[in-house]
Amino acid sequence: MAVGIEGVSQQPREHIYLSSLFWDGLWIIQQPICHEIQKTEPVLFVERPVSVFTVLRYPRLWPRLFQWLRGARQVTARLRVLAPLPLFHLGHRLPWLFRLDLAIQRWWILRWAGRSDRARVLWVDHPVFESAIDRMGETLAIYHVGDDAAEFRTSHRATIERLEVATLRKASVVFAAADGLAESRRSSNPRTFAIQNAIDTSVFEAPDPVAELTDVDAIAKPRVAFIGVLDSWVDLELIAATARGLRDVQFVIVGPSMLDDRAVRALENVHFLGPRHRRLVPGILRRVSASLVPFRRTALTARIVPAKIFEALAAGVLPVCTPFSRNLDVFERQGLVAVGRSEAEFIDHVRRAIRSDQPARRRELAAFGMRQTWSQRWLQMKALLDGAA
Repeated sequence: MAVGIEGVSQQPREHIYLSSLFWDGLWIIQQPICHEIQKTEPVLFVERPVSVFTVLRYPRLWPRLFQWLRGARQVTARLRVLAPLPLFHLGHRLPWLFRLDLAIQRWWILRWAGRSDRARVLWVDHPVFESAIDRMGETLAIYHVGDDAAEFRTSHRATIERLEVATLRKASVVFAAADGLAESRRSSNPRTFAIQNAIDTSVFEAPDPVAELTDVDAIAKPRVAFIGVLDSWVDLELIAATARGLRDVQFVIVGPSMLDDRAVRALENVHFLGPRHRRLVPGILRRVSASLVPFRRTALTARIVPAKIFEALAAGVLPVCTPFSRNLDVFERQGLVAVGRSEAEFIDHVRRAIRSDQPARRRELAAFGMRQTWSQRWLQMKALLDGAA
């Protein structure tokens, strides 16, 4: 096991983050935390592996096969992003092959990490990276949990569950993005801490790019929005039923769709705007009266509090949710979310959110939301890493 927290704070640190995401992809928990760390400590962010097998399944990723030729890209003075070598990447089903892959990747990663007199911190965000722990010259190993990885449809459940137990036992400390995610892992690693999702204050403090939001402004009021990926965990039928039940309300859908959404697109008061850059999200949210979070209650969603909750609040907009996670209970008691436990109640909460959309209410919600920052989350983590908590 990597050395524990004690004593690490006496030595300057550097970080290697092995991620299951691309740096310029969806910002979830990985990139924001690395962005905070790099303000004072150097970070090498290693992007998700891509192989020939990957691009056969996802042809749009073909250009990613050649990113490694660029070496480590300098993003800021203290942050570099490295694409791994395009090897096998079949760890979901063949972990032994991924271990071989990682043994080769280790040479590539450490070549760019270089020699240093700093204490090295290794971060992993997925159980397939289990074999990297204790192999990167780290003083401290962190397992950073954003979701129940075994529950994704692309995962081989038995393999990922087995690898996660091994990852939890090896990690020096575990940070999980919600209370439920943390609670379910403490039996395997008692040094597990819940660090909630947050917002990127830089995009919320910037002026709205009005010229890029004209299509939203052109939609009649009142408006409500769903912002995110339309995937299996989203109750598309509930969105359609709500749009049919509130014909005088315009529904704005922002993000890519992985579902058969033809029935929803056919509704006159539903507007699909497609994917938008994250810097536009605050401006879109400020132009609507409610943010819809119609997630299905599944093993994947039951323990999470998605970042879209905090983003809506920071924009002064009430999130209207389904009861997909018991972690919402505390927010509901504080009046920070509305939870519809039936189709009729969900529709009624949307109607009420529009009716209560007043400047004073927006200021109240935004005051809470703007305090939920990634800089504060990193300070929580840093305190734990420094041994002060």
